[in-house]
Amino acid sequence: MKVSEIQSAGLNKKILATLGAYFKMNLGRDNSLLDELDVKELAGGEWLMHQGDPGDALYFLVRGRLQAWARDAEGKDRGSFLNEIVPGDSVGELSLLTGAPRAVGIQAIRDSLLLRLDHESFERLAQDHPALVLRLAANVASLLQSSHSATGASTRNLNAITIMPLDASPRLENFCRELTLELENEGSTLSLSAGDLGRKGAPVEALQPRETVPESLKNWLQDQESQYRFVVYHCSAGISDWSRFALRHSDMVLLVGDSSADPEPRQWESELLESSGSTIARQLLVLLQPPAATPIVGTSRWLADRNIDFHIHVRADQPDDLSRVTRIVSGNAIGLVLAGGAARGFAHLGVHRAMRELDIPIDWIGGTSIGAIMAAAIASPMSDEESEKLVKTSFVDGKPFSDFTIPMMSLIRGRRMDNMLNEHLDYQIEDLPMPFFCISCNLDTGSTNVHERGGLSRALRASAALPGIIPPTVVGQRLTIDGAVVNNLPVDVMQQKPVSRIIAVDLSPSERLEVEYSKLPSPWAVWRGRYLPFTRRQRVPSLSTIMLKATILGTQERVRALGKKADVLLSPPVKQYGMTEVKSFEKIVQAGYDHARNELADWLERTGD
Repeated sequence: MKVSEIQSAGLNKKILATLGAYFKMNLGRDNSLLDELDVKELAGGEWLMHQGDPGDALYFLVRGRLQAWARDAEGKDRGSFLNEIVPGDSVGELSLLTGAPRAVGIQAIRDSLLLRLDHESFERLAQDHPALVLRLAANVASLLQSSHSATGASTRNLNAITIMPLDASPRLENFCRELTLELENEGSTLSLSAGDLGRKGAPVEALQPRETVPESLKNWLQDQESQYRFVVYHCSAGISDWSRFALRHSDMVLLVGDSSADPEPRQWESELLESSGSTIARQLLVLLQPPAATPIVGTSRWLADRNIDFHIHVRADQPDDLSRVTRIVSGNAIGLVLAGGAARGFAHLGVHRAMRELDIPIDWIGGTSIGAIMAAAIASPMSDEESEKLVKTSFVDGKPFSDFTIPMMSLIRGRRMDNMLNEHLDYQIEDLPMPFFCISCNLDTGSTNVHERGGLSRALRASAALPGIIPPTVVGQRLTIDGAVVNNLPVDVMQQKPVSRIIAVDLSPSERLEVEYSKLPSPWAVWRGRYLPFTRRQRVPSLSTIMLKATILGTQERVRALGKKADVLLSPPVKQYGMTEVKSFEKIVQAGYDHARNELADWLERTGD
């Protein structure tokens, strides 16, 4: 069907707005471009294209939501998730211009409507409207450039949200109402349930559990998505045609459970959520918890037999936990990424302090090496003051970098580090009140581990196992070492989380450092300078510093590239502090605070937040 054949005024308006924004021009109903476009509809779960398919057309997404996937080593289409395509985005420009095969696969996660411009139509347009071709080429160049800069969040422009309690309970129903009220503060929100459709202006008064959703209601609901910032589908626990429809038309599905209830999947869950044609929208499990004084436990049992993309805890006495869910759904969530850097990582605590003072929330946190340990302290149930005190006590008084041993595998035994982590950070990652991940590296193949479940202390020990300094650890019967070897600033991992903005903290110096000698002093000269009076001190790095620096040198180019993908990149001035100089704890924390306070205040002023 051609665009010119569409009779819906609302849909025509949305089509014109989509194309006009893309080509940066005003389009009238009689524009010849519209006569070249075909309308293509995709059901949820259907593939628009597979990786390697001929690049024979360009598509504009008008309604719905798509996901981009790269094949894995075994050839499965849903190998590595790349990003989501939202209304107003286009797909296939490069292939249309070059004829190259499709570089990725594109799948609809909900019923979607697209406009298709094939190669023959494009050639006709090129003759009559060369300006459009130039605009298309400019958009391709912009897309290629954006692949090296900050990328859009997978939660951007979420429009249709399904909220589904796992049980019928007043507490769950009350949470669903509170979340809807908070969303109304973020934009115009239409809240719908099967029983109150008539009161909201729908063409039917209500739907019974087994009653089929009529076409008139489907058309009306699709029109509402064009008029409201959020359309929230409220579903009851169990199977109904209303629930099936809502899932097929959702950008994200929120499953809400009470942590005191049975964690096993309900009988209806697999049939409704995982059956063919129901939904492949990303699923967020929201677990309602008791007040913060009661530890969070048992989350792994809720996740074990469910196909959940993310999970969030909402404690009864912590209003910001509910606000975190709202920020995720509304596309305002913030992720914090912390790099490795040994003792220089104390600067992360100063950054966190500055963020608190500026009222910048942290909705997701992750890191590598010492950045992982600082991130875990921030994400833990401890108060901010307790976490800072713990870090100081553990690293300054505990002196884990002075735990020397016979250098069979490392200079340091690592026992002090193990004791500190086991004593103070002995949690399950799933049970942390703030979502967390950290990075480690498998010693055999160099592959990356992203730790998001399991024992926190073991994951941190793996992430901070500095090669040659601290012994490797065993994870899944494999020797594992410091994640800085492969990814010292995991912004790319954070981009896969439901956050819209990323703040990253890099501790690696970018300036060139020159020494005052033409050749390396002898060990005897270094010793004399340190211990004999009236002798010139030779400033050379220690053995541990050399090994620590060598750990991250191979990834510095990648760190710089990943840093560009963050919305804010902080680089506290800590290069003057040695990488094992724990005695400068307060100075390093202060340097992180001062730098972040200025940079983040400027960022807030620029963005108007």
